[in-house]
Amino acid sequence: MNYYWLLFFDANQPRRPAVLRQLLANRQKGSALYFGMLANWLQYIGLFSGFDEAKFDREIQQLVTAAYLEAGLAGLTLSAKGVEFINENDLKLELAQPKLFRIFPMELVANLILLAVQVASEASYQNKQYYVVTDNVYSQYLFKRWLTQSNYGLTGLQEELVPSLATFLANEPPQKAAIFAQKLRGHNFPGQTNEQLATIHGKFPFEIEQIWLDLLSRFAYYLYQGDGKLAELMALTQPNFEPVRASRFKTINAFMAGNTIKEIASHLHIKENTVLDHLYEAYIWHGKPDLLKLVSAKEQELMTKLFVETKSQEEWSYQDLVAVQPEIAFYKFRIFEIARGRKRWQT
Repeated sequence: MNYYWLLFFDANQPRRPAVLRQLLANRQKGSALYFGMLANWLQYIGLFSGFDEAKFDREIQQLVTAAYLEAGLAGLTLSAKGVEFINENDLKLELAQPKLFRIFPMELVANLILLAVQVASEASYQNKQYYVVTDNVYSQYLFKRWLTQSNYGLTGLQEELVPSLATFLANEPPQKAAIFAQKLRGHNFPGQTNEQLATIHGKFPFEIEQIWLDLLSRFAYYLYQGDGKLAELMALTQPNFEPVRASRFKTINAFMAGNTIKEIASHLHIKENTVLDHLYEAYIWHGKPDLLKLVSAKEQELMTKLFVETKSQEEWSYQDLVAVQPEIAFYKFRIFEIARGRKRWQT
C-alpha cells in the first residue's frame, strides 16, 4: 500500500483525488487548477515524470478501502486511522521546493547530474570502460556536447563538481545527505535502490524517493544559480520560471487589449470555454488580468451572502446559485471562486 498519498490529504478539508491526479500528470485544466489552489497542490504540478495515473487511482482506492481515507460529497479526508498512521511513523512531505519540478524538466536534470557524477568518478580512476548510468540518447548527447564545448575537460568537471556537491550536502541533514550520495553512481559503486536505503535508514521506500527528489531538484537549482560551467549544463535543460503556459498569452494579451471573450474565441478559432480556461490560469497564478470586473458588484454581493457567509469554499455549488439567480453564467461563479480562493491561498 502506498501511504505516501496520505500526506496530500487533510483531516478537515475535503480534497479531490482526481484533481491531484491531473496536476501530478501535468494536466492543467481550469477546474484542476482551481481545486488544486484550494488544496494547496499547485506546487506539485508535474512532480513525477512518467506518472502512472491508473496506478494512482488504484492506490487511492486501497487507502479508502483500508479506512485511511474517508469519502464524502466534496472529496476525501484523512480518517482518524490515517492521522494516527502519519503521526506514529512521523511522516511528512520532504519536498522543500516542489515548484522546482514544474520549473525544471526533472528527468533530464536527473540524467545530466547522474552522468556528471559518474563520468567524473570514473575519470578519476582513468577508467573508460563502464556502463553509462542512463540509456537516454538525448541526455547523453546533451552532456557530451556540453562537456566538449565547455573547454575544461574531465579534470575541470572534477574540480568543479566535487566541491559543489560537497558544499551543497554540507548544508543538509547528515542522513539526507548520505541517502542522496548513496543513490549516485560512480566507480565500482552502482548506487543503491530505494528499498535498500529504506532498510539501511529505517524508512519507507517512498520517503527515500522523496529525499532523493528533494535534494536532486535543489542541487540542480544550486548549480543553476552558480557561475561555473555546471550552471551552463543546467541551463541547457531550459528551466521555465513562468507558471502560466506560453500558449495562453495570445488569449491573455487579447483580453487585456479590450477584446471580449466571444471576440477572442472567434479571432483565435477556439471555443469560448477555452478562452476562459486560459484566463483562469493567469488569474489563479498572478491575479491578473482582473477578471472580477466581469462580475457585477450586485452579483458579488449575492454570492458573498449565499456562500462566503454560510459555507466552506469546498461546499460551494453553482446549482445553489442558479436556484436563486438563474441568469448568472457559470464563468462568473468560477471567477468569484478563484478571487476568494486566491485570498485564502496567499494567507
